[in-house]
Formats: sequence, structure tokens, C-alpha cells
Amino acid sequence: MRAWPTPFLRPMWPFMVGAGITFYLVNAAQNAMLQSDEFKNSPKNPHRISSSPAAH
Repeated sequence: MRAWPTPFLRPMWPFMVGAGITFYLVNAAQNAMLQSDEFKNSPKNPHRISSSPAAH
């Protein structure tokens, strides 16, 4: 297969940087919401510390 000299990174870098920033901010917002008082003890919270052992 022939390699074509098509620029890829030069025109796409703003979109890649924007995607990285968006993923970081969404992750930070999600972690902040999971630590809020409203959802801290929710059974749907994966970071909740369970007082009873898992029944397996």
C-alpha cells in the first residue's frame, strides 16, 4: 500500500486537544458529583464504602 503525503496531525490537532480537554473535564465533574453529599451513600455509587460484606 502506498503512503500518501496527506497531512493528518497539522489540521486535526485542535480537535484532538479539544477532545482531551473535554474528556478530562467530564471525568473531573463526574468524580466531583460522586463525592457530593447527595450521592455519597447511594447504592449506585461505585466508590461507596459498604459496611456489610458482599454476599457471594
